[in-house]
Amino acid sequence: MNRTLAAAIPASAILASAVLTSAADAGFWRYTYSSPSSTWFSSITAEYDPDDHRFKWEFTSATTVNGAWLVVSPGPNPKGNAGELAILFLDARNLTSNTSVTPTLTAYNYNGFNGVTSYMDGSPLAGNQTPDRIFSSRNNDDLGVVTNLSATDTGTMRRFVIELDASILQNHTPLYPAANGDPWTGVAFGQRLGAWFHPTTGLNAAYGTDPTNPNFNYLTTFTYTGQGAFDTTNLLTQWVPAPGALALCGLAGLVGSRRRRS
Repeated sequence: MNRTLAAAIPASAILASAVLTSAADAGFWRYTYSSPSSTWFSSITAEYDPDDHRFKWEFTSATTVNGAWLVVSPGPNPKGNAGELAILFLDARNLTSNTSVTPTLTAYNYNGFNGVTSYMDGSPLAGNQTPDRIFSSRNNDDLGVVTNLSATDTGTMRRFVIELDASILQNHTPLYPAANGDPWTGVAFGQRLGAWFHPTTGLNAAYGTDPTNPNFNYLTTFTYTGQGAFDTTNLLTQWVPAPGALALCGLAGLVGSRRRRS
């Protein structure tokens, strides 16, 4: 059998290739929105890192907002897509003028309805199905999920930050999978973002208090007197390289230039 010996690949080329591969993987998707005159969301920033599942949703509003619910998708409008997405409920009822507090955040499998029933009804099937609860920031076991959860009132505006290690969301196996077989995407998004985001005023929320009940530390009530609506589809995002990725690219260029000179 005739054999052709492959030419030796210089170590510098292998290093440069490895550096570029690492650089290509390092970064996150970001979407930003600004509407200074809006009382519900004068600004929005959404971020998702597909490597470590870091998810961030930050928004500013008038001082009347004290809660929200949120569902995001990789493009389509989330409404109606049961069994595919996580729904987040933000409760900042304890925020008052010129203070900063840690609100409560709970997450569930979104049941697809155009409403806030996912915390008490897990699927679009007839009747109330057991909620598909994912995590609650009130549970000690879930404290590691949240990396930044804050609500701040400056006296003239409010700023809310939700930042998570969303692995618990991304790795969730839905109790009620999508009927059409579409995959679970949790809170992930990439080049495109779909959002169903409703800040609220006059929020009233309550949580289970019996440690023997599955609803312990999860919502039992979520009502409000007013709501804003940011219902969108296929918003274009930007890829933001991590600072370390830029340094790696520079190192790869340096390795390549040294190889050409040698």
